[in-house]
Amino acid sequence: MDVILLSQCSVKGECNDQQKKYRQQVEWNCQLEVKAQNCEQLAKQHPTWAPLMRKCSFKEQCQEQMDMGREQAQACLRGYKNAMIDLGVSLKDMSASLAGFVENSWESFKKNQRERAAFLKECDKSIACKRDLVKDDHRYQGFTDEKLAKMPAVFLYTQAEDMKAHMASLERMRPKPYVPIAERVRDEVQLTKEQASKLQSLMSIAGEKIKEQYQRYSCYNAVAQEELKCYGIGTVIDPTLVAGYFVKGARVAVAASRLTKAEREVHAVAAVAATGSKVTRAELTGKYLSYSPTTVAQNEKWIGLAEKGTNSKITFLDIENSQMKHLNDTLKDKNLVTGLTNYHKEILFKKIEKLEAANPGLVIDKYSDFKSSRFAFSGKVPANLDDQLKKVFAEANSEYTTKLRDSGVLKTGDKAETWFRGGTGSSADQANIAARYSRQTNTNDLQSFKNGSVQSSLKGSLKSLETQRTQLRSEVARTSMVQGDTFHQDVYDIVRKGGGNTEQIKAGLKNRFGLSQLSTGTVQKMEKYVKSVDEFSPGIHVSKREIAHLNKAESGGLSADVIGLGSANLKETAEALASSKNLTGALENVRKGEKAVTKKFDAQKKYFQNVLKDSVEPGKLKTVCSGDDCIAVATKPLTETEKKKILKNLMSNDEMGSSFRMAFIPDGVKVAEARNALANHGESVEKILRQTLSTSMEPRRLKGLVFGVDMKTKELNKGNVQLLIGEAQNLNLTSGERALIKKKFEEAIKRFNDDARAKGASSSYQAIP
Repeated sequence: MDVILLSQCSVKGECNDQQKKYRQQVEWNCQLEVKAQNCEQLAKQHPTWAPLMRKCSFKEQCQEQMDMGREQAQACLRGYKNAMIDLGVSLKDMSASLAGFVENSWESFKKNQRERAAFLKECDKSIACKRDLVKDDHRYQGFTDEKLAKMPAVFLYTQAEDMKAHMASLERMRPKPYVPIAERVRDEVQLTKEQASKLQSLMSIAGEKIKEQYQRYSCYNAVAQEELKCYGIGTVIDPTLVAGYFVKGARVAVAASRLTKAEREVHAVAAVAATGSKVTRAELTGKYLSYSPTTVAQNEKWIGLAEKGTNSKITFLDIENSQMKHLNDTLKDKNLVTGLTNYHKEILFKKIEKLEAANPGLVIDKYSDFKSSRFAFSGKVPANLDDQLKKVFAEANSEYTTKLRDSGVLKTGDKAETWFRGGTGSSADQANIAARYSRQTNTNDLQSFKNGSVQSSLKGSLKSLETQRTQLRSEVARTSMVQGDTFHQDVYDIVRKGGGNTEQIKAGLKNRFGLSQLSTGTVQKMEKYVKSVDEFSPGIHVSKREIAHLNKAESGGLSADVIGLGSANLKETAEALASSKNLTGALENVRKGEKAVTKKFDAQKKYFQNVLKDSVEPGKLKTVCSGDDCIAVATKPLTETEKKKILKNLMSNDEMGSSFRMAFIPDGVKVAEARNALANHGESVEKILRQTLSTSMEPRRLKGLVFGVDMKTKELNKGNVQLLIGEAQNLNLTSGERALIKKKFEEAIKRFNDDARAKGASSSYQAIP
């Protein structure tokens, strides 16, 4: 609506000279535009459209704006529905509702609105991307890589979107004979406030495209333009085809006086959506759990740029949740932590989009994974890009914290404004190391790798690391802690998991490496060394991330962590730093080490999935792995025999099998959030158990075991918990070892309960044989 025009329309009585001049100008501008577009001829060619044409007198323009205020949302919804029917899709017969079409259109516009051609061009180069395009289309799921490679990405995309929208094919997407609105099928679908908000955004996107490509758009009055925009949304899910299809049809439905229930309610729903700013815990573990601001193809394109190394013409931005491990350990709800991370992404990406719109010619490639948001800025890069990015980063953190606090999601003392850290550089690794450097600064500002103080600090850290490494190797020279140019991977694992508890780390190292003596001073130096190495750990690049959760595990299932990913990366990072002569070489060598670790862990996850497949009847478990997490959803309840078989089969390769931390949940847990929490509790108990056994059990024998914590209870924080054990083929536990494990398991349950109660939860799990 034109706010200025409406304000002038409200003036009563005689007008002053300035107001008269304004009204004359408004009428003159309208007449010029109508004449330029030859709107009179258009009305003659289509008499039924004549009532929808603009009128230029000031009085008629005022009436048009008032009609717009009353009918804007209804007109949009009406245009959208009419498009579906004109395409031969009867709302009455559709299995998908109007809301479903809104969601499908929204995802398509959101992901590809600005870079559709580039996206499809890149996708043509990747089998993984093509397979992702048709992952929900049964017609292509059985195709081999070779067969998919021959098919253009644009064809696969069109087919996939066609199937999603329940349309037969693009060949059917042609204008049908006009059907008067009074004769059209009506449904009583209600949109949620979120969907109504999305519909308004879609209307804006389609409207801009139509304005650009359909010259006679200006001939119609405001209400008709609104309906025309939203007709465009329904008619053309792909905005790049507006000129090719929509404009040729140039169809406008005649407004009817009778409105459906859905149309009447859109006004109220949209009003609520416009003011809603709070996020609930339920949204964080529901809506935001699977949220991703990027596609596989976008991630792959960004990774391709990142792997080319340093480029002075590109600025990379890396923003990571630096507190993810801490949040997982303290909240004991991985879904909530994932939701918190993704909610920050939504806020951040919206601000990046505004930055993009404010800088014509700036090209932004985007990447997102479980922990990080990453960007590459090229093209017409503004001279003050760093300043703009600092502002975006600060505003995103501020808005994020405010909304969480207003919604009551944050607890007293939580400092969400410090969780996400960011850095920029001329390579992805430079940006990542700058973001990690930010962790040690007092204020959470966006750090730049090219900043002299940042580079000076990093070079100083490298020099200090080399001094620490040399001294520590001298102090433990005659022990098996030394391996390669640095130390055994288990050293990093024990120190990392010790969480700053020097005495516990000391006991773990002595037990693992059979040491009679180990000074507290040496342990403290090792803690400092490992922490310093971690500051150089590289970012992990993953094009596609599956969300691992048990939301649909009504019949039960299991969760598993791949143990040691963090320590393996630390070991490789330390080795890379030890062999590097300068900062640039260090970053390059660290990246090579990360790729080797990733390859190994991908093999471990594949092994895990194959074991589950071979341990139960076909189709009983559906497995998804994400990062270092895996879950398996049961289609029907697992028996205890099957659970034990899974553990036994895992240990057929003891090196692979002992790398998993597992928890089983039963069938019948009605609330999805409780299922995920039970699994997290089981994994936490296993972590405590293995940690305590590391100081009291012979390390090589402990390495030959995999534990499965079986949550026998259907109630959160109460009920029975059983320990299941898988043993390596050549390992036979003694009665003494079994007694020790039983005792430590009972202690682990007690410690978990005590920790939970200290945080305000009423936990009373009981260990059973």
